[in-house]
Amino acid sequence: MSALFSLFTSDPFLVRCELERVRRQVDLEGAGEVLGTGSFEDDVVLLKHYGAGVPRTDLWEAPETDAVVMHASALPPGTSLEENAQPFRLRQWLFAHHGKIERPDAVRERLMSALPEFLQRMVRGSTVSEPIFATFLAQLRHLGRMEDMKLEAPLAAQLLIKTARLVEQACAEAGVAGRPGLHLVATNGRLMIAARRSPDPLHYRLLEGEAVCARCGLEAGGKDSEPLVREHRLCRSVVVASQIKNGGWLELADGSALAVDRKLSVQVLAG
Repeated sequence: MSALFSLFTSDPFLVRCELERVRRQVDLEGAGEVLGTGSFEDDVVLLKHYGAGVPRTDLWEAPETDAVVMHASALPPGTSLEENAQPFRLRQWLFAHHGKIERPDAVRERLMSALPEFLQRMVRGSTVSEPIFATFLAQLRHLGRMEDMKLEAPLAAQLLIKTARLVEQACAEAGVAGRPGLHLVATNGRLMIAARRSPDPLHYRLLEGEAVCARCGLEAGGKDSEPLVREHRLCRSVVVASQIKNGGWLELADGSALAVDRKLSVQVLAG
């Protein structure tokens, strides 16, 4: 079993408050013995991995960041945690994949053979998920936008859903009869995108500003003249999760992609 989670917020100084609002609504920690988190601090990508039995008391204590990506999974015995645990990173990009793919070694070989040489060298692990990430990066590189921090979120989302179609093609070429499970999420710290090509649901939620925060000691009735109250009321976030525990979430349609830009504008694009 595996699960992914991602949050993109308008106020990095309140990211821990936003994570606290949703952490009990998602099923992440019970989804696998290995957990990974990715975030940004001063435009530097930070990764942290928790293996089996490692305390996770600081799991939700992200730095002051616009974006957080988390992934839970069970790695095969003898597999390197550092090389195979998600999310994956290359330069400013973070990426995670959730979903089962039949004949992963054969699919991985197909994807690897289609990559440019420098992206082949980037893949260090043995899972099929990392070549999926590299396939997405290859689409960006083809347009000369891989390191473009002004990349438009809708364009990035379209490339992510194209990546999912390329994975489906690789599965068919590898003799896989059924559909692969493809929930994909990526961020460069300036945007967040997600895509679903899977019969299993992928959910997202819009968090509007709320001036009640147990973490900050804010209770109902606070005045906007108080800076902390005003900051909480203005903060907005978008959350994506593969496993949720309650209602109030929207389901991303099968075959579509989600694009969230720097201004927290949200678009859903058909595949």
